Amino acid sequence: MLINLSVLMACTMISCVTLVSVDDAKRPTTGDTFPLSRGNGSSGSGNGSDDAQDDDVVGSRDHGFGGDRWQDRVPREPMWFINAGSGLRNSNVYPEDNARGFSNWWRGDGAVGELINRIGQGYDLGARWFFVNRPMGTPGNTYVPGASWLTLDDTKRDELPELLTQALLDEFDEPVHVVWFVGSDMSDPRSYPGWTPGRADEFYQLGREGSWEELIGSRVTLGGWISTGASGIGVDNSSPMHKRAHYRRLFEKLGGFPFHLNIYGEAYPLEFGADGRTVRDANGTPVLDQEYIEAMPWIGATSYFVDRWPAFVESDSFPLNTETTRMFIWFDQRLARYGDEDERRALVNQYMDRGLIPITADRVMFQEALARMRPLESSSSGNSPRPGSGLNKSTTIRVYKRGQSSRTTVPDEQLPERYRPRGRGVE
Repeated sequence: MLINLSVLMACTMISCVTLVSVDDAKRPTTGDTFPLSRGNGSSGSGNGSDDAQDDDVVGSRDHGFGGDRWQDRVPREPMWFINAGSGLRNSNVYPEDNARGFSNWWRGDGAVGELINRIGQGYDLGARWFFVNRPMGTPGNTYVPGASWLTLDDTKRDELPELLTQALLDEFDEPVHVVWFVGSDMSDPRSYPGWTPGRADEFYQLGREGSWEELIGSRVTLGGWISTGASGIGVDNSSPMHKRAHYRRLFEKLGGFPFHLNIYGEAYPLEFGADGRTVRDANGTPVLDQEYIEAMPWIGATSYFVDRWPAFVESDSFPLNTETTRMFIWFDQRLARYGDEDERRALVNQYMDRGLIPITADRVMFQEALARMRPLESSSSGNSPRPGSGLNKSTTIRVYKRGQSSRTTVPDEQLPERYRPRGRGVE
């Protein structure tokens, strides 16, 4: 999992990144190494020296985000979910994007403006952290490319650093954090089973020039996403034993100065025994790898969770230690599956009782989680009362048009459909 990085300098008003060139042949290619330079700033060993061993400083660095621990820069509050890669391939909305499986709103001209609009909608509900799923789309097979920035068209690669960073700086009263969820597969697509030159489009035409390591390690991959003002990158399928050490190393290197970027692993890392099998507790449920869940943040989808801990059976792994972990539960299935408002509130509380942090696009579940995790904060930035409170007679919303934003208060009966709480009709 070692990647070769060419020289990178990707700076915006929000992010400034410097990566260095490394000759892989001169370094051991173990899974827990990563060729990034370490600055002498807040991510160092504490004494300004680069000589300290990494094992001595893991978990103790001051990342410059108001605390000495990595947990201090990953708050325990829910993230608002925005789905860019839905797998939709039979749409007449910019059908040229069907091969990429983009959601309709993430197609054609104005897509980045619509992303900013959707961030504004979540912001007005109280969200400050946003989880954007598969902005590069999906290729239609099990291959999830790691070089996701290269899969975007030129317009998105131009507009995301320009328009999104401008909006994050100018359009919101409080800091807004975007976490992109991308792929982890670092293999050359030309070696992938089923590869033929005729399937180049399906594989995003990657690996045609130079080496795969050069493509995924250049500034148009990691540096591209960082240049958008991102606060984090979630990495698909990063928890298997042969991958997790690499992504932990990546998290540690990018978390400190000058990067200040969170890396989120996907699929909770499980404990394995000497025989290579998953360790299970007395109830037959998998046991989490305590070292790794306390070393970096992790994201698990509800579909992943219920396959391993069905019906919230007793487990040695839960509830989590909320002081040392940042484990997110991503409600990745259709919202209708989760029931009516009361059932959705009960469900999201069940997950929070286990120490998990929700990622959801459901207003009811999001505001339930927000009220529980930020109980002392008053409603701000036009946030409307929690659905079901009986106080929602009007709602203040943010409207984006031609790159400008404004606020307006609208009676509930005049609200556009996308602002209405799901499952509740207008009275």
